[in-house]
Amino acid sequence: MRCNIMGKTQVAVAECHSYSVPEVQEATKTCLDSLGGLKRFIKPGDKVLLKPNLLQAQPPEEYITTHPVLVEAVINLVKDAGGIPQVGDSPGGFDRNIEKYWRVTGLMEVCQRLDVELVNFETSGSYSKQRNGQKYHIARPVLDADLVINLPKIKTHGLTTFTGAIKNLYGTIPGFTKVEYHKQAPQPLQFAEKVVDIYALNQPCLHIVDGVVGMEGAGPSAGKPRKLGMILVAVDGVALDSVITRALGRDPLKIPTTRIAYQQGLGEADTDRIEVRGNIPHIDNFKWPPKLSSTLEVIPAPIARGIMKLWWTRPVIDPEKCNQCRKCQKSCPTQALKRPEKVEKDCTTYQPEFYYDDCINCLCCMEMCPRKAIYHKQSLLHRLTSLFSKS
Repeated sequence: MRCNIMGKTQVAVAECHSYSVPEVQEATKTCLDSLGGLKRFIKPGDKVLLKPNLLQAQPPEEYITTHPVLVEAVINLVKDAGGIPQVGDSPGGFDRNIEKYWRVTGLMEVCQRLDVELVNFETSGSYSKQRNGQKYHIARPVLDADLVINLPKIKTHGLTTFTGAIKNLYGTIPGFTKVEYHKQAPQPLQFAEKVVDIYALNQPCLHIVDGVVGMEGAGPSAGKPRKLGMILVAVDGVALDSVITRALGRDPLKIPTTRIAYQQGLGEADTDRIEVRGNIPHIDNFKWPPKLSSTLEVIPAPIARGIMKLWWTRPVIDPEKCNQCRKCQKSCPTQALKRPEKVEKDCTTYQPEFYYDDCINCLCCMEMCPRKAIYHKQSLLHRLTSLFSKS
């Protein structure tokens, strides 16, 4: 993957209030032009991989995935610059029917109409890479591309607080390996370190963010849509995430992935040193998820050890919303969701039961639930301490 680009502390933004192709493409082009134009990044004949967020097989109007209109707009711009676009991602969970994801999210229709290849990360093989003494498997199409364009969507995230440019590259890990990494790093900060490792091993040359409609609250899949009205573009993903979270009312260094990436010298997080080209829309009262990692940090370790039985947060199933599809059970990396003892062994339709001794709070179950039937329940003590953890 070739990456030789300057101006890593510049973030371009343009207002965009609808998912019409002309408006999204114009906003994206405006951002790119302010950074020197897409031809600055692409040579004729370059293989350009577009990496959207395909967390679930959900339609665009659920605002869980990168909108297909942004993918279409970027495809058009890449072709205009002489590049050869491809589109690929590895969704979460254990559902390996990637064609279903492409179809339901609208990407299949776009790519077939524009004659663009959809790349299956699950069957295309991977390269083994190492960082910080850990081995990671990155999908071959990602590292084989001349240019990777990361296409995240602005969303909150129950485990990492925020998912943007850095977190979206977790989807370059093919297959069930993503689940294994959750098992290896059960704590929020441990997992954030792995996410940053994967970001560093990818280092795409360009990030284009779907910020027309984002997600607030219980993201990345069970939150509520929030109109934000913008497209953002940058070379530096750390700077990009920092500008976005600052605009949403959160100190960038309170986002674990941003802080760790900044400390490791992977990008700029000091927004006073980032040049924003364009105007960011005014955004009030953006709702963030429960602050798991920051709450953990404010409790002294000796005290924490004594009160952990009273201080907890955990996923819970809402029986009124659950349709017994058991995707949560299939997605759990530690098998903490099991068949209830009262259910017959040959029964395949039931609401799984949590065994919290095995739960690592990775929230994979919440991410993969198509019905938003899993929510985060907190003990009274956890809610009280959360009030004192700073934004």
